[in-house]
Amino acid sequence: MKRYKQLALEEREKIYLHIKNNKSFRQIAKLIDRSPSTVSREVGRNRSFIGYLPDRADSKSAKRKVNKQTKLEKDHLLKKYVLTKLTEDKWSPEAIEGRLKHHESIGSISHESIYKFIYSKEGNKMKLYQHLMYRRPARQLHHSRVKRSVVASEYSIANRPDSINNRSEFGHFEGDLTFMKGSNSINLITLIERKSRKVLIAMNYNKSAIGTICNISSKIKSLPKGSVKSMTFDNGGEFKRFGSLGLMGIKVYFCNPHSPWEKGSIERMHVSLHKYIPKKSDIRRVSKEMVAMAEDKLNNLPRKILNFLTPNEAWNINNLQTVALVS
Repeated sequence: MKRYKQLALEEREKIYLHIKNNKSFRQIAKLIDRSPSTVSREVGRNRSFIGYLPDRADSKSAKRKVNKQTKLEKDHLLKKYVLTKLTEDKWSPEAIEGRLKHHESIGSISHESIYKFIYSKEGNKMKLYQHLMYRRPARQLHHSRVKRSVVASEYSIANRPDSINNRSEFGHFEGDLTFMKGSNSINLITLIERKSRKVLIAMNYNKSAIGTICNISSKIKSLPKGSVKSMTFDNGGEFKRFGSLGLMGIKVYFCNPHSPWEKGSIERMHVSLHKYIPKKSDIRRVSKEMVAMAEDKLNNLPRKILNFLTPNEAWNINNLQTVALVS
């Protein structure tokens, strides 16, 4: 099937001359190798009060084309900013929209408009969807997971206070390991503070319980004293040697078996982390510098849940408030 092409000024000039010679739309269509409906629509849409004029018709058509362009197509500075933050810094459309409110000179755009551009013909050609959290080539609805029964024990998440559950209190972390290709032992330890979303990441060269808890303790010691009050893990055996955390005054809670949604912050963070260190990466080739870069990127990523502050900014605010209360 022949693909439709916009009429050129040269074709419009021919239409004008044929109309002057009293040719019908069907005859004109045959002479310029176009369909009769194309000629009829062209004259109907672009004639003025003095009749059909080729230059005015071309101008009207060009104006309609500009009006159909998206905001990003019209504003090259804004487009450059959005594409840079999306592809290089791995920001979400929501983060880009929120952060632009602090940079009014660049302009503004809704996250929905960014999503539309990502899934537009141009966006698909650039494969922009690959820079989103879930990397889906088409937009999909979110589906909630089914809740399961809670197992009661001394360290069960069921005993975790509401002040931690509702994130009203600062200093409560979730911890986990994330694995990649190349080794079943080498992994990344990931920690996230539930209120500020501050992220800590460290290389873990084996998944033994002693080695894992030592690496976690070492990472925690890099933080201000007293800024870690509790830690929530899953039921993996690598977290069973948590006694040293208790000696540091940190309370420990465990999720129910097969219930990853009970530490949803870190599960979501892993998806963002793998934008910087892809899940398919050979973990043996991942350097400490790469880990530090990913940690820095995540902690300087504006978050909608934080009113588009970064986790570092939210951490500093909450940490100062905590110090003020203690003193």
